[in-house]
Amino acid sequence: MPEKILVVDDQEEVRNLLADVLKRRGSDVTLAQSGEDALEILANKANEFDLVILDYDFGQKMNGLSTLTKIKQIKPDLTVIMLTGKGSVPLAVEAMKLGASDFVEKDFYLEEHLEVSLHRLNNLLSLYATNKELRQETEYYRNEIKERYNIIGDSPQIKKVLEQVKAVASIPRPVLIRGERGTGKELIAAAIHQSGVRRKGPFITINCAALAEGLLECELFGQEENAFTGSAFREGRFVLANKGTLFLDEIGNMSLEFQAKILRVIEYQQFERVGGEKTLKVDVRIIAATNADLEKAMREGKFREDLYDRLAFETIYVPPLRERKSDIEPLCYHFMKKLSEEIPGVKPKRISPEALSLLMEYDWYGNIRELKYTIERITYKLDGDTIFPQHLPEEIRSFSDTKGISGETFQEKMYNYQQKLIITALRESNGDHKKAAEKLGMEYEVFRHLSSKLVK
Repeated sequence: MPEKILVVDDQEEVRNLLADVLKRRGSDVTLAQSGEDALEILANKANEFDLVILDYDFGQKMNGLSTLTKIKQIKPDLTVIMLTGKGSVPLAVEAMKLGASDFVEKDFYLEEHLEVSLHRLNNLLSLYATNKELRQETEYYRNEIKERYNIIGDSPQIKKVLEQVKAVASIPRPVLIRGERGTGKELIAAAIHQSGVRRKGPFITINCAALAEGLLECELFGQEENAFTGSAFREGRFVLANKGTLFLDEIGNMSLEFQAKILRVIEYQQFERVGGEKTLKVDVRIIAATNADLEKAMREGKFREDLYDRLAFETIYVPPLRERKSDIEPLCYHFMKKLSEEIPGVKPKRISPEALSLLMEYDWYGNIRELKYTIERITYKLDGDTIFPQHLPEEIRSFSDTKGISGETFQEKMYNYQQKLIITALRESNGDHKKAAEKLGMEYEVFRHLSSKLVK
């Protein structure tokens, strides 16, 4: 349910009835008895409201359609549901043209049919909430990709990715994006959408690994009212993505049966809602992504080869951060700048050459996502204006020391690591055991004992 609702109706009994109903469902309700009153309220507080329920007929005063027009001038994206006791098809069409989200006829026996009316209203509000969330998601991606798609870096590897994005953007075929977790596959999908002919259409995303298969089917294809006992109508993301792009993240996490359903939609652009019989046709560009080994999955019979062939019209490989280390520095400064814009009082820091060297040497197994959270934690905690090695996490500081240490077991690696430390200390001390022991902070006798065992 929307949190704040403005109810506009000249009949006091209708206003109070709707207010009681909506308050019981957790909404904060404001009442107005005319279009003029509603516009006066919205003139100063439009951003405070999530929904307006607006009557059509106010007697001799401004009618609902005129009020609706002015509401849309004040806040174009504010959802409005029209109410009337004089419903007609032309009136409904006109309301929709002016921007109403739905049109509900007030029954003469509204109180007697309250349960029916509320059920319909609740479905409308549920659909409103879903659409609002998806609009916010789409707006997020539009903001994210407005500056070179917000893909930071000038390494040859990322330039190659951007060239592929540009080449495939307007080709009406699926794209498969592959890469490790945290490499930015979703952002690449948004870049493809934004730079293609569908940029004005919706960009809808779904993580296929985040939902159980039954829920995933309802989310993608939608569901009819009462498809399950008490279930509400759901539009479905294929419909919401019509004339735009649908991004299927983690496509490898589907059963073979569900893969067949996805293949059919990609092939024929048609499907049925869960619990429905009507075949719906859409025009949706599919972009899929995965960090799974699809070749292995196909060999094991866990991923359909025909689905892979259909998705992989073009495959874009997003390189891990350890393969594009020249992008680490600009990414760090980008994340610090974004954090300073979000949190008052937090200022970007300078990265010392020694700290930058350690950051670039680390392999970043979580890729850009790991780098982002690491640099953000350092930035907001650090009082000074420069990041030095001591401010970095221990795993980054010690990575260069442990990188390349051979050995199969923990004991073997520890043996080789200790040997490396002692040899390095002796080399830096020109073979002087006392100085080498001091460098390592060890007792001289302990150092001599270890060196005699480890250094041949």
